[in-house]
Amino acid sequence: MGADLQQPQFQPPEPKKKSLLPFIIGGVAILIVCALEWSDVIEYIDGEPKLTAKHQNQLQKKLDDLEAGEQYCLVAMSDGWYPCLHSGRALYYLHTGEVWKYGITTKGERGRYTSRFLQDNGVLYVIQFKGTVTECLQEEQRKLFAYPLLPENLARLKIDRLLRPPYNPVLK
Repeated sequence: MGADLQQPQFQPPEPKKKSLLPFIIGGVAILIVCALEWSDVIEYIDGEPKLTAKHQNQLQKKLDDLEAGEQYCLVAMSDGWYPCLHSGRALYYLHTGEVWKYGITTKGERGRYTSRFLQDNGVLYVIQFKGTVTECLQEEQRKLFAYPLLPENLARLKIDRLLRPPYNPVLK
């Protein structure tokens, strides 16, 4: 599958200029967290310390996020060359519908990827499983470890078979 196609010459992108913006944003976030005061987190009701309603809501949101994950797959939308993060190849040929990456998120498709990223890479986001974060991580591991046995991978010449999808750099 794809062995008779010539791999195009890969032109590495020009190095990006490093921006200080992420460091500034990170510094501001740290200052905000450090600026929290005892009264922002704890209130006394009848002399007993309790979490403030705002802090309780933040906790509940974090707990809810752990209950609502999804395991997804990014698949090729057309036959062509796709970036590869391992195997010693910069690009790897995929056919329409073949797996490019497995992953999990609690933020949904738009929280995990921009539409620009999906479009630029020519991939489609497909939810394969919904459950708790732990269940999603387990499902992702099953898919990653079983990838070598996928029919699309076994149909390739032996030299072109992969141990994991092109855009999964490592087994987590």
